[in-house]
Amino acid sequence: MNIKDVEAISKKYANLLIKEGYSQIEDLLNLTKSQMSKLAKKTGIPIKMIDTFQELADLMRIDGIGDEIANVLNKIGIDSVKEFAQRNAKNTLERIKEFKKELAGKMPTLNDLNDWIQQATALTLGTTPKKKKSAKKKPSKKPEGDYGPDYWNNKYPKAPIIYTARALRGKDYYKQIDTDVKSFIKNNDAILYHVIDQAQLKKGTFNETALTVQDFVNGFFKYKYDEETADCPEFWQFPFESIQSGIGDCEDGAILIASLLINAGIPSYRVKVAGGGVLPDPIFAPSDTELGGHAWCIYLADRPDIKRGLEWVILDWCYAPDPDVPIEEKPLAKNGGQQGGYKETWFTFNDEYSWAIDLTQIPTGRISNNRTTKKDEIMIKMDDLMRNFAKDQLARVFEKYGLKID
Repeated sequence: MNIKDVEAISKKYANLLIKEGYSQIEDLLNLTKSQMSKLAKKTGIPIKMIDTFQELADLMRIDGIGDEIANVLNKIGIDSVKEFAQRNAKNTLERIKEFKKELAGKMPTLNDLNDWIQQATALTLGTTPKKKKSAKKKPSKKPEGDYGPDYWNNKYPKAPIIYTARALRGKDYYKQIDTDVKSFIKNNDAILYHVIDQAQLKKGTFNETALTVQDFVNGFFKYKYDEETADCPEFWQFPFESIQSGIGDCEDGAILIASLLINAGIPSYRVKVAGGGVLPDPIFAPSDTELGGHAWCIYLADRPDIKRGLEWVILDWCYAPDPDVPIEEKPLAKNGGQQGGYKETWFTFNDEYSWAIDLTQIPTGRISNNRTTKKDEIMIKMDDLMRNFAKDQLARVFEKYGLKID
């Protein structure tokens, strides 16, 4: 205990003791009579007072005895743990009651005194006092109730999502490569932390933070097709690339929003990037026959109007952005979002997991707001992926060693 917090030690004496290196009351425990005498001469504190401070420190070794109780015990003649071990609990309690006015805290009970005397006896004998068996606490209810990470992470079937999302540089610049989509969402990122701090994106609640991030990306990020930004039909950017370039495609903004949300403290299970089909124009061309490929961020919002208190809403920045609509009033993702334009969800992912309608992979094709595409064009089965991957790897080996393929 800090020596300044001990009520029986005046501020003046506390500062003098701290100056000599005694900042904690426990520091006085091992002082010999000779050392106390020297300390008294050096500080001007009466040796009798230093002796009393040491007695308080000794009594406070007992679990449950603070400085107030220790001071009262000292006043009734109990000046050490050894002395306390010899006392009768009932008689001691009666004496303590005489100093009731000096105890700002709760008056100790007879059980407390019995426990303290038992501890004092054990300390005197050099043994470990037996601790009372505490009643088993009932597990506290989770703040999110039954709808926490376990529920949401397992609500939909998990599946590895591999997407042809990047391209090699150099002589293989136009060679596109496959990527695990989870790798695009960055957590614990120093650059994003800096942006969140400088732009003041983190607010008092998750809902406020989510809306602030959506508004920030909507105003900051400029839409450019992949052909313009990377001379490549499909090139997904990492969030640190997007934040420094300021331009990108639909999925780049969605990934940036998701990464900012997670780095701002929103749990990963409440943030996803979704890929799917949207109407070419939800207001002027509401047709279900041809869907455009698109990517957007979804956020598991606090919605007091929903029975379970949580529901997914869409945080888009380019297709149907609505940063002016409060999170609590946004149309639900399951209902198609703004104007019902979000018709199909083919897969979702965050930095921890990815989910799909069935066990599929996405190695070819693209998801882009400037090209109408269908799900069947970009999703293939796992065995097809592995077959293509193996064929490609064999071709590289044959080429390396100058072998011909019959």
